[in-house]
Amino acid sequence: MVRTISDQEPSSPVVSILFVEDLVSDAELAKLEITRGLADWDLSLRFLTTDNREGFLDAISTFKPTLIVSDFMMPGFSGMEVIELTLQHAPNIPVIILTGSINEETAVECMKAGATDYVIKEHISRLPFAVKDAIKRKKEEELRTSAERALEESERKFRLIAEKASDLIYRIELYPEQKFSYVSPSSTKLTGYTPEDHYANPNLGFELVHPDDREKLRDLLEHVDRSPVVLRWIKKNGEVVWAEQLNVPVYDNDGRLIAIEGIARDVTERQKANEALKRAFNSVVSVLSDMLNLKDPYTQFHEKNVAKLALEIAERMGLDEFAIESIRVAAMVHDIGKINIPTEILSKPGKLSDIEFEMIKKHPETAYEILRKVDLPWPVADIVYQHHERLDGSGYPRHLKSDEILLEAKIIIVADVIEAMSSHRPYRAALGFEAAIEEIKKNAGVLYDAKIVQICTSILEEGFRF
Repeated sequence: MVRTISDQEPSSPVVSILFVEDLVSDAELAKLEITRGLADWDLSLRFLTTDNREGFLDAISTFKPTLIVSDFMMPGFSGMEVIELTLQHAPNIPVIILTGSINEETAVECMKAGATDYVIKEHISRLPFAVKDAIKRKKEEELRTSAERALEESERKFRLIAEKASDLIYRIELYPEQKFSYVSPSSTKLTGYTPEDHYANPNLGFELVHPDDREKLRDLLEHVDRSPVVLRWIKKNGEVVWAEQLNVPVYDNDGRLIAIEGIARDVTERQKANEALKRAFNSVVSVLSDMLNLKDPYTQFHEKNVAKLALEIAERMGLDEFAIESIRVAAMVHDIGKINIPTEILSKPGKLSDIEFEMIKKHPETAYEILRKVDLPWPVADIVYQHHERLDGSGYPRHLKSDEILLEAKIIIVADVIEAMSSHRPYRAALGFEAAIEEIKKNAGVLYDAKIVQICTSILEEGFRF
């Protein structure tokens, strides 16, 4: 047995090549060709040569070759045995058969047995290319294997987290067919349905949503964004719970939505607390409105009526929930500033003097000063501040024009005019809906928003009454 190992201690990446060769001269020639052929690569080469089974098996475990270059026919040892033993003990090591003569049938047999390549000794100049190709393929295989292991580990950690999480984690495939590809075990507690129930019924995610919220779910599937959405779910036992979902869209390379990954949690208690807080707030708003009614009985129900019409207009316009709630709250307190005006002026039966009217005109500003100190999620103070403005700047108190006026305020402006003209006042009898409609139509686009006037007119003509 002949062993040859370079003494140089490498500092660059190392490639260890094991030669299985009974002729020293052939082994040395192969080393020389490889060394020359790989000179352009920044690496260090180590070589070891053996010519028998025992030496080969020892080298596999101690030398740990990057690749093997083996003769096909040797006394007592063959290239086919080398391939077979390599597959048994180190299947990730590529084997190149280097032989003096080999026919096509034998070459095919070697490749089928597991050889990476074969080179005829007469064409040994091709050996470096075969070695380079084998090294590249091995590196690619190592990277692929490493990536697969990392992915498997990542999936293992994900499943471990998902299976222990109290939140429901899921993935819904939308293409090529709709189905659940993952549902965490917490689904049983949150919905009453097991993961297996979801896998068996691709529509279960839609069916457990409360009928009144299914349209919202349809919109979600058509326009998936990353903002949280709250839906009511009906559990298997019939209990209704509130669930907050956070969804992430998954697209393919063509930009097609193919899946939705999401997480959902039970927010029923939080929703109940919010509803209780909302009821408490609405009670405060109603009390504020009632306080003004006590001071000015001639405008009793005025704010509630304005709110009713303004909300009808807002809903016809398709405004979102935030804007609608802003309008509702603002309308309910839009005249709160009159609390600072003497009762004898508010209930004066005759025409107001200039000074008295100037006092009346201050009520939006007074309301703003009261409301701006209240921490609300809606721009109520600004809406109330603007409810006597007009598009042409003739309103008060700041003479705002057109786009300077909030849309919510424009809606309340029209509703306020309709309610005021159609109701009784101490200085005049009720003028009725006809006069009110004539007023807003005549000044549509001048004092009042034309679109709002059109919608309001339609509502009134359809039979709306306070």
